Amino acid sequence: MRKFFGKFVSVTLAAAVIAMFALSSEDKWCSRVDKAFDESVLGSFLNESKAGYGRYATGLPGQAASVLADSGENGENGGNGENSGNGGNGGTEQDIGQTADTASTHRATDRDYEETDKISDGISVEGVYACGRLTGIYEQTEGVLVVNTTEVTDEDGKKVNPADKKVQCGDYILSVNGRTVADKEELSEAVNDIMKQHDESHEDKSTVNIKFLRGGEKMSADITPVRMDDGRYYMGIWVKDDLAGIGTITYYTKDGRFGALGHGIGDGTQSGNLLYANSGDLYSMKLTKIKKGKAGAPGEIGGVVYFGKKSHIGTLDCNSNLGIYGQLDSDELSEYAAEDTYYLVAGKDEIHTGRAQMISEISGKLEKYNLEITNIDKKATDTNKGMELKVTDDRLIELSGGIVQGTSGSPIIQDGKIIGAVTHVFVDDPTGGYGICIDEML
Repeated sequence: MRKFFGKFVSVTLAAAVIAMFALSSEDKWCSRVDKAFDESVLGSFLNESKAGYGRYATGLPGQAASVLADSGENGENGGNGENSGNGGNGGTEQDIGQTADTASTHRATDRDYEETDKISDGISVEGVYACGRLTGIYEQTEGVLVVNTTEVTDEDGKKVNPADKKVQCGDYILSVNGRTVADKEELSEAVNDIMKQHDESHEDKSTVNIKFLRGGEKMSADITPVRMDDGRYYMGIWVKDDLAGIGTITYYTKDGRFGALGHGIGDGTQSGNLLYANSGDLYSMKLTKIKKGKAGAPGEIGGVVYFGKKSHIGTLDCNSNLGIYGQLDSDELSEYAAEDTYYLVAGKDEIHTGRAQMISEISGKLEKYNLEITNIDKKATDTNKGMELKVTDDRLIELSGGIVQGTSGSPIIQDGKIIGAVTHVFVDDPTGGYGICIDEML
């Protein structure tokens, strides 16, 4: 199984944390919220918030909850005007299928993949089914992700920052004094159990040793937790252990292997690193809203995502800078394949400027929308931007203003072949954006 790395670049579709209500022992429902990203979970340190919360995302494949969509959080400045055949789009851009605080889908520089990112593992793929369906995405981190460090006030009223310069944004805490921790609750319990043992035994120890991953390298640090006025110990670290969002499935093979988004899922922190996760799943979702894009404010989609066995669609096993990959459940594979079209795969040399179409479920049903490929960069440094495109379909422009958060991964068809997927939207012109060539995703 591939290591599951990912990266979220989110624009406006982050999801706020809300309660998740149990409908049955097998299904859970996340009710709607207005935002899609959870950076307020101080988890084991500043407050006790449970993992598995629901969130509402409006445009990202990276955080979501009852409603999400994917996209990039901040725009990316410059760059576009130089290589593009459409100078009017120069300026800012956004990723549309990710969530995080970074603005573009750049490659991770601090991690190596043990296996290839590509779904074909070097084997030539002749054809795939083009999908275009929206899906809810959920990922559980490997260890507990550090979002930031912060000051805490001890029981005597003194403000201290116990973890300052010990851990940093993007680290993954794996254990405390050798005790493995998989989520926020386990981290909090481990710290408090250890410190209470010290108190009860009157040991002259005030520190705990945490082991963590930083850029794939194992490291450790001694931290002195602070006892606050509630009697519990805190390390002053903002943490999170899962992410959710909405994105688009690009394609799948006859045996159910799929690729989605056309870019990776980030960790949602200022580090902009790929998410290091130990598991991930796809779930069905119901589209509930479309916020039209306009110059300076990319649009987004929202929907209700149901997390549970009955709504499970597939399993993720790879999150790379080229997209997220995994296996569709057999029921979904049979259902999708009965409706979708099987396309031959186009090589880079076959892609040309001119007419094309994108497949999307943004209207509530799968439809094709007309595009114009305005520029192709076969040697693009950023493979997520191998082609530049322009929406020319009045139906899509009327519906959403053009490309919006949540549509990253929408397959692009030209001359009867699948040529790539939509990955970015221009902030200054929502009818324009970038796409990744399909052979990069395969």
